[in-house]
Amino acid sequence: MGEKIMRASGRTKLNNRGSAIVTVIVVIAFMAILATTVLYLSSVNYRMKREDLKTKQGFYEAETALEELRGALMVESSRACDAAYKRVASNYASTDAYTRYATFQDVYFQTLEGNWRKKLLNAADPANPYTYEQVLQHLVSNKYASSVHVNASVADAGELDLSHSADGYAILPGVKLVYTDDQGYVTIIETDFLLTVPKFNFGSDASLTTENGDVSKDRTDISMAEYVQYYNWVKK
Repeated sequence: MGEKIMRASGRTKLNNRGSAIVTVIVVIAFMAILATTVLYLSSVNYRMKREDLKTKQGFYEAETALEELRGALMVESSRACDAAYKRVASNYASTDAYTRYATFQDVYFQTLEGNWRKKLLNAADPANPYTYEQVLQHLVSNKYASSVHVNASVADAGELDLSHSADGYAILPGVKLVYTDDQGYVTIIETDFLLTVPKFNFGSDASLTTENGDVSKDRTDISMAEYVQYYNWVKK
């Protein structure tokens, strides 16, 4: 009887020893799975951040193209502003503040529209005028020219809409940018441009021009960036 108890006790010890080994193996396996999961999630997170960075870089390059186009429109706005300002200055003494501003606004939009339409003229081939899409492409650097389009779903895209001129602004609708960067990432941005009449104080009796007939320094203090803005901007 005593031998049986001793044998049973021995078997029990052997079973405990095997159980500990199994426990160790299970713990090691669990830790390996956990480590693999952590490494996998870290890898996924790294790839997501890398893709996000590339997407942002592509977007910033696309924005550069739009900023070039906005800068060109600021130049057009400035030219129209100069023409309107000089017209007001030439009849300043014989007009009141209301007439001065009304004249400025009218001449501003007339000049803006006239200059914009002139861009359709193709000096190299007068029988084949440029399209507004080509006009927009000519306003940006060669790197971005092929990415600039007019939105086919927008009526009169690329043509100045002066229907709001009485309210002091015009819209250049339907500009679409489809930019593919060096790594193949595509950014699509659709926007209109809002061109607002620059604000001047025409109530003063001071002359608006210098002795040489040039526009006064008060005129050049105005930033055209305030008067050419994105409108209905959408990124896709």
